[in-house]
Amino acid sequence: GNNTTACASVCPTNAITFGLREELLKTSKKHGREVIDNDPFLLGPATIYLDRLANGIKGFDTSDKNSPKVIDTVTNISMKDTTFPYGYKRGDREINRIEAGGCNICFNSCTTKFHFKDDQLVKITGNDEDPALQGRICPKSQISVQLYSSKERLAQPLKRVGRRGDNNFEPISWDQALDEIASKMLSIKETNGSEAIGLFSGTRTGTLTNRGYIRMFSKLWGTPNFVTTEPFCSSGKNLAYSMTQGYGGPGNTYTENDMGSAALHIYWGDNQAETRPVHFGMINDWRLKKGARMIVIDPRKTVTASKADWHIPIRPGGDMALALAVIYHIFDKNLHDKAFCDAWVLGWEEWKSFIFQKDYTPEWAANFADISIENICMLAEEIANAEGCIIYGSRGINQHMNSTQSNRVLMFLSAITGNWGRPGGAYFNMSASLPIDLEIPEERLANIEKPKLRTSPVGWTQAILEGSPYPLRAMFVNNNPMALWPDQSETRKALLALDLLVHIDIFPNETSAFADYILPAATGIEKGEVGRACEDRRIVWIDKMIAPPGLAKPDGWIWIELGKRFSFEDVLKEDWKDSAKFWDEALISNIQLRGVTQKRLHSTPYKWVRFPVSTEEEPEIQTLYLEGSTAPGAPQGKRFPTSSGKLEFFTAELEKKFSAYGLSALPEFYGEKESLINMPHMEILDDDSDQGIVGPFASGGLSIRGKISPPKPPGPNTTAIEEGYNLELVTGRPAAPHFHSWTHYSWQSQEMWSDLYVQIHPKTAEDLEIEDGNLVLVESRHGAIHARAWLYNGIRPTSVFIPIGWGERQPFSQWYSVNFLTDKRQRDPVSEQTNLKSLLCRVKPI
Repeated sequence: GNNTTACASVCPTNAITFGLREELLKTSKKHGREVIDNDPFLLGPATIYLDRLANGIKGFDTSDKNSPKVIDTVTNISMKDTTFPYGYKRGDREINRIEAGGCNICFNSCTTKFHFKDDQLVKITGNDEDPALQGRICPKSQISVQLYSSKERLAQPLKRVGRRGDNNFEPISWDQALDEIASKMLSIKETNGSEAIGLFSGTRTGTLTNRGYIRMFSKLWGTPNFVTTEPFCSSGKNLAYSMTQGYGGPGNTYTENDMGSAALHIYWGDNQAETRPVHFGMINDWRLKKGARMIVIDPRKTVTASKADWHIPIRPGGDMALALAVIYHIFDKNLHDKAFCDAWVLGWEEWKSFIFQKDYTPEWAANFADISIENICMLAEEIANAEGCIIYGSRGINQHMNSTQSNRVLMFLSAITGNWGRPGGAYFNMSASLPIDLEIPEERLANIEKPKLRTSPVGWTQAILEGSPYPLRAMFVNNNPMALWPDQSETRKALLALDLLVHIDIFPNETSAFADYILPAATGIEKGEVGRACEDRRIVWIDKMIAPPGLAKPDGWIWIELGKRFSFEDVLKEDWKDSAKFWDEALISNIQLRGVTQKRLHSTPYKWVRFPVSTEEEPEIQTLYLEGSTAPGAPQGKRFPTSSGKLEFFTAELEKKFSAYGLSALPEFYGEKESLINMPHMEILDDDSDQGIVGPFASGGLSIRGKISPPKPPGPNTTAIEEGYNLELVTGRPAAPHFHSWTHYSWQSQEMWSDLYVQIHPKTAEDLEIEDGNLVLVESRHGAIHARAWLYNGIRPTSVFIPIGWGERQPFSQWYSVNFLTDKRQRDPVSEQTNLKSLLCRVKPI
């Protein structure tokens, strides 16, 4: 009817709270809102019903609250699930064992409790003994029960029979699989060198593998070509943190007297309410309690934006221009924190002069960002005048061709306003990587004669297809490049051309269909692991609690056993199949991790420790880099872990390094090449078949160079726009139940959100004769896919949004990956981060 749920005091998973029922009733009365009803029962969410406001929520069309037709076809899949515990009698699933652990899916790193009937997992709940999260979890943690019991799990080593890509395999033993793989590796090494084997490792495999087992194997074998998913996620911000702060990650924590004390929260390209809902719930609760403001800068009115005081619908690719203009206005009005700048920022005066020299005014930025001059100035003044401002950046900032420089500009904005190294003030872009130092005897390191091909694995395709700059003939992957990598057409040609493709995973997917060998892996509580790199430095330990399905093995076991075929067992030790031993003996030698021992991790009922701690007794640090403190691991008196002990905007060394890429150490504006307006953009000078340069930020690997091309009429996209490519494609994470492809093997996630969709403005859809829920064709100049239309007033009329994570071989709902529409050549020269946030496309009804 006309009654609308105002808010719930607690959701069933306790992920997000908005206040107690009595407080909400008082607030309703204070604002003159008539309470129609409220649920008195205590077993579920406490809900208050109010008359709908006559004009709805400011700036939010009430029609957007209707369920999109894209979910109307979702069927009840749960009744078909006969795996434990679903469909079993209550007595057959009575819990007799509970163990503490964590969720290893996203960067929230939620602590959990695993409830067992003997050795069978019954359910997962939040850990109510955790003082930080207090039992909060999101749907992904609960849905993980299905991950461990799924009939789709890989449980047997498999060998391809017939043509690659036909998805025909025969079961073989582990010994046969590893013996044959080792033999093929030696043959490739003899012909093309050890560097001809590439290792691509994803986040599913875990920190112990990515930072430990597989990295050690690569150094013993002798290939520089080992990469993770960072170039698709966060390599730009990692570099920016290292350049500016000296270490790659934020120093603040999700605690009420640190991040909860901020007067202003700005989500800039970060939809945290859906991507990390537990942390967002905490922030939102604290800021409502405190009366703090929230601003969201995003082309879409995301779930995060729907909670904000002010949503700024920026043009995709305009973030750097907006940030530069905000900084100009702050300097121009002398609103910067001069005392902080003088004491703690190296190169800030050069930066100020550069901003004025380039004339990066609000008037200049207004068209690039599609934001009014007045609003740019208002934003600048609100940031400068806030008593503590946190800017949350994420993939919306990272996944651009200006990734490194955009992150640096936002860091500079936080620093010049004094919002660094203090409670309630920060630039906060996801997680801090663990400072793991591998100690391998020097005499056991293989001689590597060739440089790393590229920082991003999409730069390997020419080495596979053309053999330049040198051949890459084999790949090990424990991820899904045939959905994840940009430019799927070329990716699939390349993987088809390999001499050897080994796929290690927990589920079959698009990549496994093209593999020569499929090796079944264990995950989470089947092997023992640390959780994902947490946003606020919590290291969560997950014990091995159950056996993996069938013959599946932990990743560490696989790499140790493969290493035995090459006599690596003196370094990759048999004992280190025990992940707890591997952690204590091999991975925590760095002074910041020495105190994060198994003993300390298991000394609490929630099994986490917040690093840095150098001993088991050293207390945890809530906020790093406070004035008067010494940075962990730095010489006494150095507040920040840079050579100067200050935040560094500009140095002669930085200038020299940036110039090698064709850039300046002081960030100069450029946007994306594919845009509806004519703006400065990056022209890449080196093809991936070229040698390129030895990149100063690429640890001795080969890199690409670029050149900022000024806007010249008629512009680089005139022809494309004339051909109908007149919509800006933004990609990103979908709703909270999903995370990449993991959750697409869970029926519960599918019941919540099944089909791939393209979010499009109703007016744009009307012009294209598209109705809500229609099947449509989405085309870019790089490829085409189908999706279902979701008409949504909260997206810019010139933009569309398509989520990641879907694939054509998933069990419940098959769709081609959005990466058929993306372009591998559109990369940040410095970090090789791929542009996934601003590409031109067109949408047609079918």
